[in-house]
Amino acid sequence: MLTSKEELIFLTQLREVCKQYHDFSDDAFEAFKQICFIKEVKKAEVLQDVYSPAKYIYFICKGVLRTYFLNEEGAIYTKNLFSENYFSASKVSLLTQEDSYLCIDALEDCTIIYIDFEEYKDLIKTNDEFKSFYIAYLEKNWVIVKEKNEISLILDDASIRYKNFIKNNPNIENRISLQHIANHLGISPTQLSRIRKKLKEN
Repeated sequence: MLTSKEELIFLTQLREVCKQYHDFSDDAFEAFKQICFIKEVKKAEVLQDVYSPAKYIYFICKGVLRTYFLNEEGAIYTKNLFSENYFSASKVSLLTQEDSYLCIDALEDCTIIYIDFEEYKDLIKTNDEFKSFYIAYLEKNWVIVKEKNEISLILDDASIRYKNFIKNNPNIENRISLQHIANHLGISPTQLSRIRKKLKEN
């Protein structure tokens, strides 16, 4: 159970990250707080499964979340790994209200701010501050970052992709299984071990 002081710290953390996209007024952020709740999530807990539509955007205060899907043979493909100060969600499911094709689970004990997406959309419709935030976030993460990642997947070798991943997620390789990182990068654990060994030697 979180104390009021801890909740305030985590909400302040959320507000600071939001400033990258829009600096909310006190009144607007107070409205934002009303559509959020904070939850402590245990390692291996599933936040989103493939049997129901997504309801929440997750802001990671502490810990690591994984988004993944299963192919027809049951093999896991790790789409993304997110650590502190990132947002995670099954975006297509949020927008279509259809069952999610992605699963989201915790790779560490986490503290997560759950943001109700339907109530968030209502704020976008009625408050220009949330509209500005939404557009700025979409432009950066669903257009610019997404396109860069897609290009990197085609043009960059696995070593560069690994270095970029570590740059964006400092120390994550010491926190979660390297198998998850290898799966996310689309390489085998053996290949990842070779890359890490070569980088250490250099």
